[in-house]
Amino acid sequence: MCYDFSKLSGTLAKLPQFAVLVQGMREMYSRNSESGETMMSGKFLARASAFSLTLFLAACGGGDGSSSLAGGGDDGNGDDSNGTRVGTVQLLTSSTQIGSSESSSSTLTAQVKDNNGVLLEDIDVQFSVNNNGTLQVERGTTDASGTAVATLSPAGDRRNRTVTVDARSGNKQDSVDVAITGTSLAIEGPSSIGFGDTATYRVLLNDSEGNPIPGVAIQVSTNITSTESASLTTSQSGEVELSLTAAQSGGQDTMSVSAFSGESRIAATKPITISSDGFAFTAPSADSDLDINRPHTLAVRWLRNNTPIADGSQVKFSSTRGTISPSNGIAPTSNGVASVTVSSTTAGPAIVTAKDPNSGLATELEFEFVAKTPSALDVQANKTQLDFNETTEIIATVRDANNNLVKGQTVNFVVTSDGSNGSLSDSEADTDSQGKARVVYTGGNADSGRNGVVIRAKVSDSLSSEVNLTVTRQALRIALGTGNELLEPDTVRYENPFIAIVTDSNGSPVGADVELSVLPIAYHKGRYFSTIITDSGEEEELDRWGLEHTRRCAAEDANRNGVLDAGEDTNQNGTLEPTYSATTSSPSVTTSADGSANFSIIYPQSHCNWVEVELTATVKVGGTESIEKNRFILGCAESDLDDINETPPGGTTGLYGAVGSCSTDL
Repeated sequence: MCYDFSKLSGTLAKLPQFAVLVQGMREMYSRNSESGETMMSGKFLARASAFSLTLFLAACGGGDGSSSLAGGGDDGNGDDSNGTRVGTVQLLTSSTQIGSSESSSSTLTAQVKDNNGVLLEDIDVQFSVNNNGTLQVERGTTDASGTAVATLSPAGDRRNRTVTVDARSGNKQDSVDVAITGTSLAIEGPSSIGFGDTATYRVLLNDSEGNPIPGVAIQVSTNITSTESASLTTSQSGEVELSLTAAQSGGQDTMSVSAFSGESRIAATKPITISSDGFAFTAPSADSDLDINRPHTLAVRWLRNNTPIADGSQVKFSSTRGTISPSNGIAPTSNGVASVTVSSTTAGPAIVTAKDPNSGLATELEFEFVAKTPSALDVQANKTQLDFNETTEIIATVRDANNNLVKGQTVNFVVTSDGSNGSLSDSEADTDSQGKARVVYTGGNADSGRNGVVIRAKVSDSLSSEVNLTVTRQALRIALGTGNELLEPDTVRYENPFIAIVTDSNGSPVGADVELSVLPIAYHKGRYFSTIITDSGEEEELDRWGLEHTRRCAAEDANRNGVLDAGEDTNQNGTLEPTYSATTSSPSVTTSADGSANFSIIYPQSHCNWVEVELTATVKVGGTESIEKNRFILGCAESDLDDINETPPGGTTGLYGAVGSCSTDL
């Protein structure tokens, strides 16, 4: 039972504990007096009252406002139930600025000490973050070093912004601000266009690693021209395409674009000169399909005050694909028209630019080089293992003799065998710019047996291909996973441990052989840096290496045949990038009774942070097949980057260069 402090004086006298205490104090005082020791009655009574008040409060369980510290009860002054005083909490970050890409992160370390500066062990620390940051708590309780650890990441929100991380233990706390940066806007398109002409501009939204950011609204404004766009939301490639029409003759315009709002707002501008001249393509027409391996005329009409420009005025032509003749791309006007020819041995889209070398007046035209003669046909399914009534896309790819994709070719599809009684959505489809024709197959409601469904794609009597599917209720499931530990068996290799788990549709473990492969899908260009520029403009030395990715480039071996085929050498250096950096510790593993099997990804240390791979696991049991894929960048050991005095694996320049373009190996 607890008593009101206002009634304490009357209440204490009635408590039996108090009476016993007073009597004990009197006897103590008497003994001290008899022994010749002196004790002032005032001090005696004060100490007796204080001691009795302590007993009284202890019986009531403490006063209002008491709280418990992480790791024990708090007396309101930062003490836990073990008597340990949390004096300070200091929060440290490995970097006060991280990139906006999903792979960017910063390590937060909370250090807990008592009032004497002694590091405290087994103390709970609560981490939190605002502004849509994400924290993964690696260790929420302090270890022998007195530290708890968490990892901060943008977690899919790739806006530039500042987040505040807080670490708290009991009534002690500390916080630190981390800037998430690197997301940018860029405008691509001509800097000068003719009166009445319509030019195409592309607005690119990328994160700190150059990865596109889709689904973001873009605001566009101009001063004197008008823009038209079907959508102002970035596509999967992080782009918005704008058509700008020069409706006013002469003048200087500025295109302004922006994304996001508040502190996250980013913007870009592009000055555009509106010429009074008329400057536009007359051949070929926009969005034309031009046959490969033959010349095609590119022609521009140049008018000034509705009169052909003086004969001999030069126009320079350039194209993103193919070869222009003459080789310098320069042609003189005749009666206001300048023309060259263009041809290409490879199929694909092209953007041609015609430009006045003196004024910068320019116009663009988009078309596509296409192959017409099919020579090879390959048909595949997105999924080869289907449940009853499940669907999958059947994709036929058509190429010519030089491995070019063939557009506009009609492909016939037919089911030649199907024990499940499934169906196709169409009997034929035309190939697109990627040489692909697509239909959808729906499995039936009966077991087809292993590879019991056969679908044939056919272009001609001599050109056909088949794909086998399995329809069964007992579909397998496979999962791939790894931890946060990277092994170093020696000074030149890394070993990343993985696990494969195979189960049936009920989640029960399955013993099976799992085939493994790991292939490159992209490479990254960039550099390591040892200094940063602070907000005050001063150069600050880092205590560990920072990483900057300047560009992500798709693997050049598009068909994964290990051969440098026509059109694959993007950076024109005569080799395929990236090389096949990684391998699995075994080409296959067998799962144990619990359905799991361990293996490792092995790769050179100098390739870490620069190569992106796709790990594929395939399992087949009793006619059932399942495929699981995992994409990731080959990682570096933290210990190899945390000492600024030790060179990172492979040096400070990216394995494939640092220039932010895929068309060069610099």
